[in-house]
Amino acid sequence: MTDADLLTPIEARLIALIGEAPTAGQEDIAKGLKISVRHLRRLLGQERVRRALDEAARDGLREASNLLGRGAVRAARALIAMAAGELPPTSARVQAARAVLDGAGRLIDIIDLERRVVELEADRANPAPWRTNPQ
Repeated sequence: MTDADLLTPIEARLIALIGEAPTAGQEDIAKGLKISVRHLRRLLGQERVRRALDEAARDGLREASNLLGRGAVRAARALIAMAAGELPPTSARVQAARAVLDGAGRLIDIIDLERRVVELEADRANPAPWRTNPQ
């Protein structure tokens, strides 16, 4: 069961609203939820809400990574076509292709690092019997 399964309806709407408008201020979010800013701050202070927000952020990173990963092939082909003279090498085109390739690599590295840390934490929490230090 994930944290999203444990959220109240208003907390679930809060997570969805932040996902839809990530740059919205607290006043705008409170108005959208029809609650006071003070109540919003109480909600944001709850551990399960923070965990759900973190989970939503990770899901967004995975989605962005997948999108950039799929676009990386097209970006690489465009750079190669520009280098070969098949496409006019405009500054905007080169910068966009480089940004896609760079962003895809960074996001994939972040996701891989997160996965490795989670695995290490799990190993540390449940060490294999042959790895424990006798005392």
